[in-house]
Amino acid sequence: MSHRHYCDFAGHHWQCAEDCECVCGVAMEGNDHSECPVELRACPEHAAEQERSIAEAMASEPDPAFVQKWRERPNCECGCTEAEPSEIGGRCFYCSHVYVEYDPEIENLHFANHCPGAPEELKKSARERLVKH
Repeated sequence: MSHRHYCDFAGHHWQCAEDCECVCGVAMEGNDHSECPVELRACPEHAAEQERSIAEAMASEPDPAFVQKWRERPNCECGCTEAEPSEIGGRCFYCSHVYVEYDPEIENLHFANHCPGAPEELKKSARERLVKH
């Protein structure tokens, strides 16, 4: 049975023909994933090209303007800076927040209550999702 993914390299939806596991850790087929974040995965047609692009980016020097912008992100307000670097599994794009554990509810709590850099629309939708649960 197949399901849809989004190719983050070429920017299109694609059908998967395999039994995949969602980013939440549960099988895609036969389960409700309406609250899960969209899984970005290059389609088979673009996977090799994406790998080459990532390898080239990793081998090159970072753009100084991007590095400066990344360093200037606002500080997270939840206290996550106490996390051990070896335990960090993800980062917020809008502030300095780090994820030691991830699930949609933790993400919603972060955006709703602690992320000073998130757009107001994102904060609002996170609050609405928290109220539903």
